[in-house]
Amino acid sequence: MSFASVLLLGFIAGGTILLGLPAGRLKSFNPTLRSFLSMLAAGILVFLIVEILGDAGGDAAESLKTPDKLGAGVALALLLAGGLAFGLLGLVWFEQRLLRGKSNAGPERLSFMIATAIGLHNLSEGLAIGQSYAQGLRGLTLTLIIGFGLHNATEGFGIVGPVVQQGKRFSWGTLLLLAAIGGGPTFVGTLLGSLWTSTYLSVAVLGMAGGALVYVVKELFAGVRKESRQVVVMTAVVLGFVIGWVTDLVASGAAG
Repeated sequence: MSFASVLLLGFIAGGTILLGLPAGRLKSFNPTLRSFLSMLAAGILVFLIVEILGDAGGDAAESLKTPDKLGAGVALALLLAGGLAFGLLGLVWFEQRLLRGKSNAGPERLSFMIATAIGLHNLSEGLAIGQSYAQGLRGLTLTLIIGFGLHNATEGFGIVGPVVQQGKRFSWGTLLLLAAIGGGPTFVGTLLGSLWTSTYLSVAVLGMAGGALVYVVKELFAGVRKESRQVVVMTAVVLGFVIGWVTDLVASGAAG
């Protein structure tokens, strides 16, 4: 597998996020269906929080178990905590300072926040692809690309979920911009990871992605707090989590 081929496949793995974004062009939804789809997106994002913080925490925990790697473990734990705080509190500060009071920035604002959080997550995925290539693990590189591509295909709707829930629509240009923010970092990570790898950078990025996702999930749940059919919307959360889990199993099974 050539370097150019890896970069192309890394681009495709991030580009599959486009598969879910056209939902942002749909004209109308039944209110309950809108809430269901919004919570489906929330379920996917909840899974992503569990996945990425579990991965980052695992790196720190493994180092802490080994006496001669104790310093590295502490550093990784601090990077994870710092990244989590930065991702969560950074979005809070951004909203309060720059976006409060803009009545037309509600669901669109949240969609861009979700795209940014997913982009940070996808940067770490790209780093994993690049690292496996740099280590000469060609088969693993390809299976990671396939698995991440399948996973990213479910994340597109997570981005447009807040807008769909409000019955609004995105322009095609905005959808392409969201795709670049959410999926583009996969390609960037693939490029960087193939040239230079760092566990510390990966953990910090995962922490920031987790913190950002915690914030946007909170916002998604706030949007359906007055929905009368709570059993329906909570079922969507479970279903979204399962969708994210199954696509991750495909990636893990292929890598194994």
